[in-house]
Amino acid sequence: MGPLPSLLAQIGADVVQFQDASAEFDAIVGKVLALGRAELSCLAQLHFGGPTPLNAIARGTDVERLELAGYVQREATRGGRRLVLTAHAREWIETLWGPLQADGHQLMATLPEEHLRIVAGFLSAARAIQDRHAARVASLLEEPGSSRAARQRGGLSPAALHRVKLYVEAHLARRILVGELARRAGLSVFHFTRAFRQSTGMTPHAWVQQRRVERARGLLSQSSLPLGDIALAVGFSSQSHFTTVFRRITGLTPAVIRRDRRRRAQ
Repeated sequence: MGPLPSLLAQIGADVVQFQDASAEFDAIVGKVLALGRAELSCLAQLHFGGPTPLNAIARGTDVERLELAGYVQREATRGGRRLVLTAHAREWIETLWGPLQADGHQLMATLPEEHLRIVAGFLSAARAIQDRHAARVASLLEEPGSSRAARQRGGLSPAALHRVKLYVEAHLARRILVGELARRAGLSVFHFTRAFRQSTGMTPHAWVQQRRVERARGLLSQSSLPLGDIALAVGFSSQSHFTTVFRRITGLTPAVIRRDRRRRAQ
């Protein structure tokens, strides 16, 4: 059991480096072919899957750009129109990806068949996990009724609001600038402030103050840190400022909360 955690950490690091290297390789290929990520994925889809109905091509793919570049062409079939690779595209695919694929096959040929089956099963299971979490993350872009209504009134999208909230939670101990929050949402400070208030009913400053007070309540209940240390830990410049804001939001002072906790603990 001793070496297992370090081995898992090494595998995790290697997977990340492999993904980074793959992304870098595709980025270079994209520059060579003057294509974006979606168009490269389309070429891969056609290369490995063969002719594909137009309605099965991923959304966001610039098919006309691929056609103008001479990489794909449309064909009419009984079931409708489909997209196929041109000979020009196949030549580029063989030039750019062919050697990489050949080296990969050579590497896999060094493994026994039972090992390859283990690798194949692992990759299949890993892909299922990745798909599940991709769907989870993609759900952040969905707009439930209340969020949609807020956005129609000028509020933030759920994804932008989530990014801002995550940033606030991770940086409560530091000074949080509205400009940094606006950058996380991809808006100017003026538009962000207005949109944030539409979405939450609060200004960004008020939201940050409330989150600091909530974090402080947890520390008051779960730790014996001095009030001054708690004030600094949640981003207040001083204990007096902490007490003022805390009382304004909760109606009580931090000292009262702490005394009440100690009384209940006795």
